[in-house]
Amino acid sequence: MRIDDFARPEQMVRWAGKLFVGILALLLLPTLVQALVRALPGFALVVGLAMASFIAYAARERAGGGSRQTQQTGGSERTPVLPTIEEEF
Repeated sequence: MRIDDFARPEQMVRWAGKLFVGILALLLLPTLVQALVRALPGFALVVGLAMASFIAYAARERAGGGSRQTQQTGGSERTPVLPTIEEEF
């Protein structure tokens, strides 16, 4: 969100709507998961594995130190120079 978004009412209404939906999702998600765990006995295991996987991914990405880039090889390809007959003897 940029500072000039405060001057545009339509941007602020969109931002407030996204904030409302986000807060509503955060409030309803635990209740939904709890109801599914009670209804389906194996669902708790699936949720636990998904949470452990997400935490491990987040820890691995944080420890990695940023984006991974391939190493630059140093320019264009070069044609190999083969030894001449005189150099072999």
